[in-house]
Amino acid sequence: MWELGGVLAWSVTLAIYDIAYRRLPDWLTLPATGLAVVAAVFVDKQALVGLLWPAAYLALAWRGGGIGGGDIKLAVPLGIWVAHHAGLFGVVVAMGLASALTLVLLLLRRSPDGPHGPAMLLGAWTVVLNAVN
Repeated sequence: MWELGGVLAWSVTLAIYDIAYRRLPDWLTLPATGLAVVAAVFVDKQALVGLLWPAAYLALAWRGGGIGGGDIKLAVPLGIWVAHHAGLFGVVVAMGLASALTLVLLLLRRSPDGPHGPAMLLGAWTVVLNAVN
């Protein structure tokens, strides 16, 4: 659980940035991606199942599903982090929570687009906090 403080600061920064600018910057997503992949390879290979999240988003983006590159890059560290704590089921739940939250927010705002990163972060945090308690 030691990583929660650092992940919280990173998550808040990403959420604020995505809400303000509607993009997830490489300088926040790429270092986390590299760190997560290295940690998974050397510490918990089973956490690599979390790569299902960015793979699903990549498939959606390829088919024109409204997922941006920043969302795909964010899904790598989030997927690995969630899988480390809650396995494949946790990753699927986090993806579902993120999608549902984004859909609700889009419906409430009556807008066809909006930031998805904060919902991804909230979905991941919900699963991880339930898994570590």
